[in-house]
Amino acid sequence: MTRGERVRPLGVALLALLGLTCSTVPAVEPAPARPSVAASEDLRPPPVRREEVFVEPEARTVEDALILDLYTWFHAKDYETFRVRFPSVTGEESIAHLLIPDEPGPHATVVVFPILAGSHIVSEMLAKVLVNRGFLVARLERPKMELEETRDAAEPAKALRGAVMDGRRLLDILEWRPDVDRERIAVAGVSVGGIIASLLHGTDERVKAGIFVMPGGDVANILADSRERPIRAFRQNLMEREGIDLAGFIERMRPLMDPLDPIRFAGRIDRASVFLASARFDRIIRPEHTEVLWDALGRPAWTRMPVGHYQVLPVFWWVVHRGADHLDRYFGDLNEDRERRN
Repeated sequence: MTRGERVRPLGVALLALLGLTCSTVPAVEPAPARPSVAASEDLRPPPVRREEVFVEPEARTVEDALILDLYTWFHAKDYETFRVRFPSVTGEESIAHLLIPDEPGPHATVVVFPILAGSHIVSEMLAKVLVNRGFLVARLERPKMELEETRDAAEPAKALRGAVMDGRRLLDILEWRPDVDRERIAVAGVSVGGIIASLLHGTDERVKAGIFVMPGGDVANILADSRERPIRAFRQNLMEREGIDLAGFIERMRPLMDPLDPIRFAGRIDRASVFLASARFDRIIRPEHTEVLWDALGRPAWTRMPVGHYQVLPVFWWVVHRGADHLDRYFGDLNEDRERRN
């Protein structure tokens, strides 16, 4: 027995114990039906051309982080890794990373989105767990964004719109690949990555399911009360520059953010396709904002973790595996329906 094989059961037992402290609210009767909003044309990017896309092999671990090295060491499952470069809708270069299981395809595929700021460790951890569960993963990097310094009140809206449109371009690229099962494409993300993932799910019919960890709806209000450092700086700078109070800040941001709010498109999502998880003591995306999104999604099952936003690590692997379990079940149901129709 290798060292990894000896340690792994202990880690699984610890995560299972922690997981028992999480609670899941089962799906409940949805709120009265809301009119479904069609995907806006300004979220549909011009098509990317094959000659503009470059794919090259890369190291199995991209971010320089001990936790990623340890995870890769303990989970020695084989998979191939590639860097993908393609034009962003912003005019710059967009970077994605492909993790492809070393098994015959086509594979159920998950597009993973990053958190708001800092490194891409969280999204790479999420991608590693999912590829070890047998999913082909396409992990999109975050473009450069400087909320602390910007003088443009529309900067958050521009960033959100760009991320969704680049996600749709990445879907175009994935559709070219024979190892991608087009009928089993999902999205996943943590925090702001979960917001972007829910937006893509609600605006692109190619996405069939989603894992949303610590997301939220009513983005204008999220910007108004989030304790995330870049958001606080953006909020304070805008309020001082324009001489407005917090209520004025929300009024200023609402026409910019509401057209891109995930609750606007949530009615287009099958609630059974959603795995939703949040942190009970979250001060970055507060639970009431997750509840707004939960309600807009039709009140799907909702897992609540007894941690804060930055304290999710002890239950991170547990919750991602629960999300992967959800995709396995949901895609299995889709396959059964497809076989019955044929």
